[in-house]
Amino acid sequence: MAGKTRNTMIVRARRKTEELAAKRREREATLQSLATDYHAATMMAEAGVEEAERQAAELIATAKKNAAAAMDDAKETVRKMLATGETRQGIAELLDVSVSYVRSIDVATPKKAKANTDTSTETQESEESGSVGVVSGHEGSDH
Repeated sequence: MAGKTRNTMIVRARRKTEELAAKRREREATLQSLATDYHAATMMAEAGVEEAERQAAELIATAKKNAAAAMDDAKETVRKMLATGETRQGIAELLDVSVSYVRSIDVATPKKAKANTDTSTETQESEESGSVGVVSGHEGSDH
């Protein structure tokens, strides 16, 4: 009888071990599935941030390009104001900027562009008055 009891106990022990192993495999499968969900979620989060950073960089680049174009337009306006014969000081006061800012635009203007502006002004004045025009310049003065 002892043999049957021992065999019965071994069978029960195997069943219990198999049940525990099955529960463990089920828990492992659940954990593996949850780990996959976790990694997918973190990858999506990173991808979302990377895409937002890419779009932000693109927006900033576009904004800088637009700002540079607008500043070029603003500087061209200052050049046109200088071409009227207005002083650097007068332009600076009118625009609420420093004289050195106006001077930097004036100095940065290529000589050829200044010569064309001066020539066209002289020609226009000569045609209007019928005489040789003299343009009083602003170069070298901050009055």
